[in-house]
Amino acid sequence: MANRLRGETSPYLKQHAENPVDWWPWGPEAFAEAARLGKPVFVSIGYAACHWCHVMAHESFEDAETAAVMNARFINVKVDREERPEVDAIYMSALQVQGEGGGWPLSAFCLPDGRPFYLGTYFPPTPRFGRPSFRDMLRLIGEAFDTRRAEIEENAEGLLDGLGRVDAHYRKGAASGGAAPTANLTASLLVAAGRKLAERCDPRYGGLAGAPKFPSCSTLDVLARAARQSFGAEARAAFLRWCGGMVDGGLYDHVGGGFARYSVDERWLVPHFEKMLYDQAQLLAMLARAQGLAPEDPRWRERASETVAFLERELSDAAGGLWSSLDADSEGEEGKFYVWTPAELHAALGARDAIVFGAAYGVTEAGTFEHGASVLARVAPRGSRFEEEDLARMRARLLDARGRRVRPGTDDKVLAGWNGLAISGLLAAWRAFGHEPARALAVRVAAFVRQALVRGGELARIWGGGEARLPGTLEDYAYCALAFLDLAEALDDAAAAEEAWALGRALVETLRARFVEDAAGPLVFYLAPAGDALLVHRPESHHDSALPSGAAVAVEALLRLGLVGEDEGALSLAERYLAERLSGDAEAAAVTTSRLLGALDFYLHHQLVVVSAGEGAVALVAAARGATSPTVCLAGPWAAPSVLAGKGPRADGAAQAYVCRGATCSAPVADAAALRALLG
Repeated sequence: MANRLRGETSPYLKQHAENPVDWWPWGPEAFAEAARLGKPVFVSIGYAACHWCHVMAHESFEDAETAAVMNARFINVKVDREERPEVDAIYMSALQVQGEGGGWPLSAFCLPDGRPFYLGTYFPPTPRFGRPSFRDMLRLIGEAFDTRRAEIEENAEGLLDGLGRVDAHYRKGAASGGAAPTANLTASLLVAAGRKLAERCDPRYGGLAGAPKFPSCSTLDVLARAARQSFGAEARAAFLRWCGGMVDGGLYDHVGGGFARYSVDERWLVPHFEKMLYDQAQLLAMLARAQGLAPEDPRWRERASETVAFLERELSDAAGGLWSSLDADSEGEEGKFYVWTPAELHAALGARDAIVFGAAYGVTEAGTFEHGASVLARVAPRGSRFEEEDLARMRARLLDARGRRVRPGTDDKVLAGWNGLAISGLLAAWRAFGHEPARALAVRVAAFVRQALVRGGELARIWGGGEARLPGTLEDYAYCALAFLDLAEALDDAAAAEEAWALGRALVETLRARFVEDAAGPLVFYLAPAGDALLVHRPESHHDSALPSGAAVAVEALLRLGLVGEDEGALSLAERYLAERLSGDAEAAAVTTSRLLGALDFYLHHQLVVVSAGEGAVALVAAARGATSPTVCLAGPWAAPSVLAGKGPRADGAAQAYVCRGATCSAPVADAAALRALLG
């Protein structure tokens, strides 16, 4: 029998619509019912591509006896964390305050008003992994709610107090009130962070040492930026080793393109196979960074073009946006869609080619995964006895053969923020590699966001079931605002470019009005607007996770508006946040403040390029766009008049380019090669 989730459009919620659990979607009705009946609330948070979410669903939520206990004891609320990141942020932070590591599924036991008093992640159906069974937990929590209410209230208050303390910890740089000095914002912060991160990296396989290993793109970006500074050799080596491990290992899908969520081992060999849009978006930008640091290596261009093709082929919605993810599982088994045995290679490629391909990609009789199957990883280096053209043809044949397998499930909701990240990542790849399909896809996705999700200066978070819904979060506004500012620099049509810039500016203005607290004391960026009575705590944006901090990306957009548009208010706000949040030990907090350190790099080292009209302007613009430094930005007709003033063509009518840092501009150049040298 279907439950209350049957009318939802979220693929994750629909996965649970036939459970015997009497699920409620997140909303005031569920909590009102809990208050009316005097029951605690069980909030279960996950997402469609989550392997352990599927495991707990099959073991517990589809079990009639377990569901009977849940229905008798609790009001049960199911949340898609990708739909409601602000809800997930509250309960995930509370779990960490409780002293446990994060993860999904997230299981939160709450009072009828939503305050959590006990939290966990996955609970097995029988006691194992050092955890009690889920059914035992339900009974224990239910009995405690009935008989030890004062203790439960104390736990809830303690957790809420802990959430406030976490926020205070991240605000500590501005705890004294008043503006922190911008004089402390120096390149030494970036250099120190790069050195610290390089020391923490695995010297053999790359990435942060140990297992599991994640792409951690914001952190990886700090290494790339530090590599461009004085004493950057160690950061450069760590960055390239990290990128090389990812693109050669099993984290990368060598047949279909795109990257998995993370590697379960230290060698980047065996991934957790789910593919998330936000990883593809950020890793495209990292491949562009790698091209700038090691342009002689062909792997960066190959992986970027294949990942763009993957997005076009497997995550594209007919309306123009990009879907959220592909599941790790197919036919009930994780990774089954992606792994190969020697016999399967033989059937798809023939005897000779199967041997050649297996040797190049590590497919053995013993296998590197389960049931004798192997995860494809490039174990033979380029330039060995293998012909790259032959291997490419074999990969194409395997892609065709894999297309006849049962595909993993697709989370086909379109999220505004993740699509904004994708626009920026695609444009970074286009600039670095001149890959026109990347720009074309970025333009298409941007057109979808503008037409389907933007109304005036307001942004909806989700497109699903043919309609836009839920108001955008800070991340949605920040990622999309920066994406449209990036897009303005990539469009050849001046009117379209100005329109993109205007939309980015409008989104930043709405962001400032809804999410920024600019009163006395520290400057705060909140994940959600004020006034949501269901949120027991208003979560702040103050650190990176798998996604970059919304506050840090907002600061990048504010800097762009301040430096290019000469918006003094935007520039002042960005400077203040940088000074407050980076006034502590930025070196020690390099992992959590990585994206903000990237914004600092742009603030300190921005290279604003103005190209005048005239003969040769197209070549100069192309040279500026092709610069691989992340601190280069192009000022077009959308720039403030004072930025463009006095920067005209040469006397003979030839176009000229000016490179400005703050109020200081270079002598004009009329040659594309000279401009590239200036920006190098």
